[in-house]
Amino acid sequence: MRLSLLILFALTALPGLPVAAQDLPPNVENPDKAINDWRYSDPVFFWRLTSQPENPFEPPDWFYWPDAVIEGDAKAFLPAAQAGATTIPASTLKAMEKWSEERKSNALIVVRKGRVQLERYWNGTKPDDILNGRAITRSVTPMALGFAIEDGKLSLDDPIGKYITEWKTDLRGKITVRQLAQNVSGLEVADQPAIDQIKDNKDLCLVYCGDIVRAVLAYDYVIEPGTKFEVAQENMQLLALVIERATGTPIQEIVSKRIWQPMGGMNATFQFDRPGGKARTMCCMRATARDWTRLGLLVANEGKWLDRQVIPKSWLATMATPSANNPNFGLGLWLGSPFVAKRTYFEGTPGVIPQSEPYLADDVRIMEGGGFRVVYAVPSQDLVIFRHGPGVPDWDGAYLVNTAIRGIQAKVDQ
Repeated sequence: MRLSLLILFALTALPGLPVAAQDLPPNVENPDKAINDWRYSDPVFFWRLTSQPENPFEPPDWFYWPDAVIEGDAKAFLPAAQAGATTIPASTLKAMEKWSEERKSNALIVVRKGRVQLERYWNGTKPDDILNGRAITRSVTPMALGFAIEDGKLSLDDPIGKYITEWKTDLRGKITVRQLAQNVSGLEVADQPAIDQIKDNKDLCLVYCGDIVRAVLAYDYVIEPGTKFEVAQENMQLLALVIERATGTPIQEIVSKRIWQPMGGMNATFQFDRPGGKARTMCCMRATARDWTRLGLLVANEGKWLDRQVIPKSWLATMATPSANNPNFGLGLWLGSPFVAKRTYFEGTPGVIPQSEPYLADDVRIMEGGGFRVVYAVPSQDLVIFRHGPGVPDWDGAYLVNTAIRGIQAKVDQ
């Protein structure tokens, strides 16, 4: 019996005998092909794949190794309004606090007219903790784009093949910088199979692989650029690659020197794809609640932090100009008008961001990430709100902003 098994094994192991496709489950790669797939020899990819935390969508800090540090120049945060001297009624602030706490928030900061009206933390969160902004990150890279344009390193209508030379003669190289930044690149929205499926899982490789450039260049051309709004995962990563190649400067250094240090932020961080590699910019930058709020204040104050012009005023105006394909999206910023009961990330698909009523101001600017972590900036009201926390089923995108504005109006009418 043992001899028969050995003979059978020897026969199946003979070189040159192909693996029959029907012998493999649908999610298992043919080993003859797999051993030549670069992902299978990527130790960083397999460390991440085999070290997944309990909730891979809300991982602990250690999973973001290695840090691509955005060096800050920490300065004092804004002064708090004195009790009885807030420009938003205390009863309104109490209602906002209660609503946020009931929705499992970790942090809530409300700033108006240069004074902190409310700052609350829950679930053990502290002011100096760095918090995962998830897709809020996708508003940071477009801010950095403004500096590259101001410095004359590129223009919005340049084809990206000018900088991504791997695509110089490829259809993908004709996509413009503007089309990337406005999420109308025409590149594929990749399928998202189970997290343990490696075969054809491009988004998994984008977040886990140790070579982010190789991962992002794997996305295919699907439709004519400029024709359909889709927040494809790869768009902001490609935009960062364009900026880095045009300027010769790593994206984390641009953000550090041109935004984070001038606004007095603490150290923040992207994640490197591997030690000494490239920063991931399509997701999951981490910063303190106060520094996410500072970013909102730059948007609300036409690029200024206190009396210092940090981001060019004209560039903030460009970011807040509705794009041709989606009036609720500019260039790296979501726009609160016109009203949409459920805002979508992918044109032609059901919306995912619920909103019970129109905003009470026409100039609401929004930076948002998964789990309804969000920065609202309302220039006309000199108002910024930051909320961090997990997703909840009864979220209302209008509540915090409109509650604050109603309170402001009531105080004015007194």
